[in-house]
Amino acid sequence: MLRNILIPTAMAFVLTAACDSIRTPGNVAAQNDAEVTEPAEAPEETPAAVEVVERATVTLKRAEIDWEAARADYAAREIFPGDNTFSVASETTLSVPVLLPSSPVSTASVGGEDGMQFRPLADGYYAVYPGEAYDMIINGTDRLAAAPGRGLTPTDTALRFEETMTGSQVAFSRYGASYLVEFACKSVEATNGDGCITEADAKVAVQDLLLAGTQ
Repeated sequence: MLRNILIPTAMAFVLTAACDSIRTPGNVAAQNDAEVTEPAEAPEETPAAVEVVERATVTLKRAEIDWEAARADYAAREIFPGDNTFSVASETTLSVPVLLPSSPVSTASVGGEDGMQFRPLADGYYAVYPGEAYDMIINGTDRLAAAPGRGLTPTDTALRFEETMTGSQVAFSRYGASYLVEFACKSVEATNGDGCITEADAKVAVQDLLLAGTQ
């Protein structure tokens, strides 16, 4: 009888000790931590610095016109008796010396439907000189465009010829002012690429421009 009672008690003690060794507070806490702990979040990436590129600002300034040189050339120009070369009225306020074709122009036709058109502007002038093959459109301005750090010292420049969608044009500087002479072709064939004036003839026409007005 005593043996039968002691054996179960000993076995119960061994089983209890084994269970206690498994369910110790440390093991339970470790198990709970393993179940509850979430993976650590990845650190947020710091956005790369954006490089700001500053654009060069173009500044428009008024050129210093060499009126003394313009007046000297105006006084020395060759005008032949009987010529009706158009001259700007002396009381007209000009921003730049006016260059116009040297061919005779009837003063009665100036501003007319078929004649020459001239208009002074706050920064220069423009003129339209009609022709058979093309119209010559002349623009003069005292406005200069320069980027920061670049000086504005206008000088006379060579004639620069360029073909356009409607004909061609010649650009140059004189007396500190900037000029653009356009040759607008009148025929469809010419505007399609055949041209109505050669580069040589266009430059000759520009070289023949005379001073028609100055301060």
